[in-house]
Amino acid sequence: MTASRAYVRAAVVTALAAALVTPALPASAATPESICGSGYRIIDRMPDSPWGTYYLLYNNSNGHNCVVAIKDRGAGTSTFTEARIQVQGSSTIYRDGGQYKTYAGPVRAYANNRCVQWGGRFSDSVGQTFQTLSGWEHCT
Repeated sequence: MTASRAYVRAAVVTALAAALVTPALPASAATPESICGSGYRIIDRMPDSPWGTYYLLYNNSNGHNCVVAIKDRGAGTSTFTEARIQVQGSSTIYRDGGQYKTYAGPVRAYANNRCVQWGGRFSDSVGQTFQTLSGWEHCT
C-alpha cells in the first residue's frame, strides 16, 4: 500500500470512528424560531423550572402568534409535553400535546391586536404534571 493510500485509509477510519462516538446534534438544539418557522420572532418566554421553557413568538407579516414548549429536564425521554394558546374572546384552545422527547408545538393562532393566554404542561417520568399559563397579555 502506498503512503497516500495509507493516509486516505487512516483518515476514513478516523472519520468513521469519530462518527460512532460523537453524538449527533441533539434535537434540543432546535430553536423556537426554527420550530415556528420563517418570520416568527420571540416576544416572550416563561420558564417552568426545572422542566423547560415556553416561548411565545409573533409574526408581524401575518398577525399570528406561535407557542412552543421546549424541555430541559428529561429531554430525550418521552414524557407528556404540551404547548397551548388561546385568543381572548374565543373558547378555542389551540394545543399540541403528547409523548415528546424534546418539545411540543408549534401551535399558532391569529391574534393581531388581541390578548392571548399561553403556556402548557410538562410531565416527569412518573406522570406528575406541571402546568403554567400566562395571564391575558400581549394585546397589541
